[in-house]
Order: sequence, then C-alpha cells, then structure tokens
Amino acid sequence: MISTSSDPFKIGIVEDSAVISMTLKKLVEQYGYQVEGPFGNAREALTSFTSQPPDLILMDIVLNGPMDGIDLACEVNQRMHIPIIYITGHSDEAKLKRAKSTAPLGYIIKPFDPKQLQITLDMAFRKIQTDQQLLHYQKRLEEMVNEKTYDLQREIERRKTVEASLVRQNEELVALNKELKLKNQQIMAKTLKLYQKDQLLKKLTKSLLDKKDKEKKVIDPEIVKMIRALQNHFEEHTLDEFEVRFSDIYHGFNDRLLKNFPNLTPNEVRLCELIKLNFTTKDISNLTLRSVKSIEIARYRLRKKLGIGKYVDLATFLANF
Repeated sequence: MISTSSDPFKIGIVEDSAVISMTLKKLVEQYGYQVEGPFGNAREALTSFTSQPPDLILMDIVLNGPMDGIDLACEVNQRMHIPIIYITGHSDEAKLKRAKSTAPLGYIIKPFDPKQLQITLDMAFRKIQTDQQLLHYQKRLEEMVNEKTYDLQREIERRKTVEASLVRQNEELVALNKELKLKNQQIMAKTLKLYQKDQLLKKLTKSLLDKKDKEKKVIDPEIVKMIRALQNHFEEHTLDEFEVRFSDIYHGFNDRLLKNFPNLTPNEVRLCELIKLNFTTKDISNLTLRSVKSIEIARYRLRKKLGIGKYVDLATFLANF
C-alpha cells in the first residue's frame, strides 16, 4: 500500500534486537514517518502486514525463528509487493546473493548512522511517491486508451453496419435498376418492331392511294376512310411509346443533347437516340424503311452539326450525354 496525503507514509520495522528496533522506531518517527511494529520475528510481521500493509519495510536479514528476513521478503513480494530496505551487519556472500534476488530498494549497514538512515528513508519515500505517480499516470493512460479503443471499436462496428446496409441497399437498387432497364429495353425493342411494321403499313397505304390516283380506279369509300385513319395514326402515335421508354432509360439525354446542340432537328435527335442504342446504319435503315445511303448522309450531316470528325465514334461521343 502507498500512502496518500490523508494517510501518512507508514514504515514497518522488523528487527529481532529490542534495542535496535526501539532505536529505529524512535528515529523513524522523529523523521516524520508513521511506524508499524516493530516486530521481532517474520511470522508476526507477515500477519500484521497482510492486514495492514505499510508503504515500506525496514527489515533485518537475520531474524530469530524458522523464517529469516529474506524468506519474509519473498512472501511479501508474492502477496503484497511492498518495497523493502534491508538492515544487515553481515557480509556473507551467500546471504547477500539471496537478498539480492528479492530486489530490495536498498541496504543499510550496521552499525548505521542516523543521518544515513534519514537520507535513505527520504530517498525511498521520494522514489515510492514517484513510482506511485507513474503508476497512477500509467493506469489513467491505459484507461484513456481503453476508452478510446472501445469508442473507436464501437464507431468501426457502427460504420461497418452502416456500410453493410448501404452495400445491401445499393445491390438491391442496382438489381432493381437492372431489371427495370431490361424490361424497358424489351418494351423499347417491341416498340421499335411495331414502328417498323407501322412504317411498312404506311408505305403500303401510300402505295394504294397513289395507285388509285394514278389508275383512276374507284375504291370502296369505306376502304379509303380506313386508309386515311391509318395515316393519321401513323403521323400522331408511331414513336410516342419509343420516346417514353427511351426517356425512362436515358433520363435527360435529349435535354442535355439539345442544351449543347440546340440546332438539332427532331429527326436528328431521334437518329442520336438510335445511335446511342448501338443501332448500325443498316439497322436504322431497316427500322425506318429508308435507304442505307440516306442514313449515311444523315449521319454525315449529324457529325457536322456536332462538330466531330470521321474518326470519332458517334456512339462513344453520345455516351457522354
């Protein structure tokens, strides 16, 4: 135990010589320290130190009884870790080697000088206080590190949870967008097929009307009415569904394109849409029932309006919009 400001520094004395023990007690109290003991044997001292540990033990190496001071020091080190200063008048090398193994704080040689005793105790007191402060700072630092580590771990776990949730949500969103895009592309493909059929029907109805006018033949008025109705339908509704589906998949494409190139005609914008869908010149020709040559001329004019050369891929260029 290390004393605090409200608990005076306490020194336990273990010395089997009554004269020396009383002298030590008197001097230690005179130096301003509190004394526990003195004790004449190791067992008595150990019992007392176990219930009321001192801050420092001042102890003779040679004691009466089955345990000497070194044996007592071993017990103290195992149970309480109290600093020890040995008092010895012996220079027996074997005893000193045993004593050294217990890592004492210091030695006082008998006969001791009171001034030397005071200096030794004062230095021990300062060292113990310093060790106490270092231990306190170390514990506080460990607590702070543990607190920060705990907070950091909680934050890491929280972020991992949020990240995992975001990843799941993103995967679900990607899957939904992929599914939606696929369905829209399927609908758009069907719409383009219908558009192709409409173009063919439109061509056929025109051919019938031209033939009627040319050959001056009379055709049933009901048939003429049906042909006119078909023509009106082609003009008003042919590409409406395609435009809607294209806008769903490539939202804002037309707006961005026209913002940069406001002079594009509706037909040129539609050509851009088909090129963006990676339709070849032949595909566009088949779809619109126009010749390949006319589509090539339209693409050439489109390049000029967009300000790009013949070596720039149109689909790659339009992918930026």
